[in-house]
Amino acid sequence: MTPEDAVQEMADRLAAVDWRRGGDKAWSRAALVKEYFRRAARWAAVYGCDTAVPFYDIAACVAPGVDVDQEVVDAVVAKVGPGNRSVRRLVPFILRWAALRGTPGVALPSDLEDPFEPLVRLFERGGGFHTENGEVNLEWVSVRMAGWRERAGDPPMNVFDVRALDEMDRVGLRAYVGHTTGN
Repeated sequence: MTPEDAVQEMADRLAAVDWRRGGDKAWSRAALVKEYFRRAARWAAVYGCDTAVPFYDIAACVAPGVDVDQEVVDAVVAKVGPGNRSVRRLVPFILRWAALRGTPGVALPSDLEDPFEPLVRLFERGGGFHTENGEVNLEWVSVRMAGWRERAGDPPMNVFDVRALDEMDRVGLRAYVGHTTGN
């Protein structure tokens, strides 16, 4: 696969997302954010990425100079829409990562997982998110960004199939409704 093909494949995935946020899948999406933090922290540690924030250009840290066609970036960002400012900043990072992975001769460590796959899965489960007050807000659930680098040693999230993620949301919603109604 060429870098251009890899970028287009990811651009197509991102363009297919329904970017209107919904809270019904907030619990699985929170787990996916935490998994992204774990993976981003591992990449930052291995490559010495100088970043204080969890949402950063991992491809630029790993292999500076990887770039993508700005028209492709602009087309995906336009699909994301203005209500997802945090996600709009992430799109170029995700597309550059796809380009890096598709570049012939680039050897990435086999023990480090694709850092952006959890975020792409999160988007595919219900659109974007926004960040405020040091948290990733997923409607009914928020995930604190502080300490994201400390997640490097957390156990990996091994379940990404739709049924398991849906069950996470059913359990979370039941607990949320029981808590708010006093049941």
